[in-house]
Amino acid sequence: MAVKLSSKLPDYERNGMGTIGTELVHQPERRHVVIAILDCAQTVLIHTEAGPSYTPTAGILYIEPIKDPGDVEQLTEIMARVRAERMGEDTLDFDLGLVDAGGE
Repeated sequence: MAVKLSSKLPDYERNGMGTIGTELVHQPERRHVVIAILDCAQTVLIHTEAGPSYTPTAGILYIEPIKDPGDVEQLTEIMARVRAERMGEDTLDFDLGLVDAGGE
């Protein structure tokens, strides 16, 4: 199943993208951690010979950058645990570079 992510966000200054955009310009070398709240904006049903195919389009309702190193570490631990439960694995397959997570 394919999932499309819409790029439309409400109120640019209030949704966190203003801060993220500024950080990406000023600190492009570091990884940025955000929390995003998604909502299914629509689902398209396409009938094929293999059967029906559903493509949901998810829109980002809110997105917030996480700057505090302690919060980044906690969120990374939660991501690792949730991913391990979902995938049946014990480790993340990417490195967040937590040493520079606070941008300091």
